[in-house]
Amino acid sequence: MQRFRIPIVVLQVLTQYISITGLALPLQYLRFLRAVDFMSLDMRWLTSPGCAADVDFYGRLLVTTLAPLVITALIFSPRFYLWLASRRSHGTVAPKLREVVSRDVNAFLVSTFLIFSGVSLTVFETFGCDELNTGKSYLRADYSLRCDDEEGTHAKYSIYAAFMIVVYPVGIPALYASILWRSAVRQRDRTQLPSRLASATSFLWRPYKGRAYYWETAECVRRLMLAGLLVFIMPGSPGQSAVACMFAFFTAMVYEQVRPHQERMDKWLYTLGYGIVVCSMFTSLLMQVQWVEGNSEKAIGNLLIALNVLLLVMALTQVALVYRGVRTAAGPLRQNSLFDQHHRSSRSAVGSTPAPVDDAFAPSPIS
Repeated sequence: MQRFRIPIVVLQVLTQYISITGLALPLQYLRFLRAVDFMSLDMRWLTSPGCAADVDFYGRLLVTTLAPLVITALIFSPRFYLWLASRRSHGTVAPKLREVVSRDVNAFLVSTFLIFSGVSLTVFETFGCDELNTGKSYLRADYSLRCDDEEGTHAKYSIYAAFMIVVYPVGIPALYASILWRSAVRQRDRTQLPSRLASATSFLWRPYKGRAYYWETAECVRRLMLAGLLVFIMPGSPGQSAVACMFAFFTAMVYEQVRPHQERMDKWLYTLGYGIVVCSMFTSLLMQVQWVEGNSEKAIGNLLIALNVLLLVMALTQVALVYRGVRTAAGPLRQNSLFDQHHRSSRSAVGSTPAPVDDAFAPSPIS
């Protein structure tokens, strides 16, 4: 999962962008995205059960938002009970139970990463309504539902969706920020090797430099800008596509200024990924205003497919290099951790005069 997070985010952004805007892209490129949609792992089976049953948008909203909460409760409730029982009976928690809880926390963070974009988009779609010339207002995501119904059904679900905004689009980034800040502060104060919390939450910080430990939270904001928030911006118009292009370009420039990734391959993957997103959105804008036709459309579509294939091949290559033993098992955790300051300072204390270190690769002061 660690090695495929960048391609997964790219595919999620592209498929959700098409779902929101309904805009055209080169036909062969659309077919390609549909063929590889399963690789985005955004739990589409949770967000679109209507394909298998007669469920309207409100039903999908409930399933999408409640299923992750129920699954989380089923997993963590027994663990929490055993945790409390162990502390009461022995005054401490058994090492085996600590290990199990750590694995569960890591799996929970991975699942929130996967569902974040899809669930947030579904929640935002609750507020997207189209008012027709007849004066009636319909839900854009499901034209069988009225936004101005006399029973007030839409108003009730809007209140529910507003609460779920706090849980998902706001709650998940806030959770990430809280965990990362707590881990960083704890390590700075204790000046010791990574704590159990740091190890359990390594999915959030391992790919990034110490000074950019917060980047996964910033990445959540980027994903919202490129997908969910577009629901509210000039739907179906060239202006929506233009704003999407601006968002994509702006977030790419922010990345180039921060350059948070530790490994060079991750930098290349991310750069290629945001290039694909920018080019895809710009292509949809050109097609919307009918500036691209015929052979040019086919050529652009083939180029976009080639770039996506290259992105996947690079990710697979990175996985192959890791499993061939290019890096040691301990290397990634020690080198990529934002908590390795103490280890490095200990080694430099027994050595000769330290050589100057490039600030771009130096660990953060809070590491």
